[in-house]
Amino acid sequence: MPNRIAQRRREEFSVRRSNEDLLRVTFDKEDDQIVQFSIQYLAFLRGVWRPIVRIDTAHGRAHIDASHPDGTQDTRELHIQDYNVALTWAIEELRTRWKFYRERYERELHDDTPRTNATK
Repeated sequence: MPNRIAQRRREEFSVRRSNEDLLRVTFDKEDDQIVQFSIQYLAFLRGVWRPIVRIDTAHGRAHIDASHPDGTQDTRELHIQDYNVALTWAIEELRTRWKFYRERYERELHDDTPRTNATK
């Protein structure tokens, strides 16, 4: 019996939370396994679409990047090894908490105090 070659396929979709809030979801699957993903929450603020939060598997690990108006971002590793589970968690996190992330970003946007302990 010949070995079957796994087929990779990409799926992409967007979900509007409001006219000014958008979730973009992209993931690659091989058979029924997620092999990489990216979920990004964008908000339209001051006439510009701004990346607020991204949860992805760049660099071979699942992590969350929270962006700040000064261009820095905080990165936190997700200690979820199974990308199927991590993708489900990430979609639910941004689906239910997008307002929290938007409000945090807006507060910082209105606050001119420079941030510390953040990475560019």
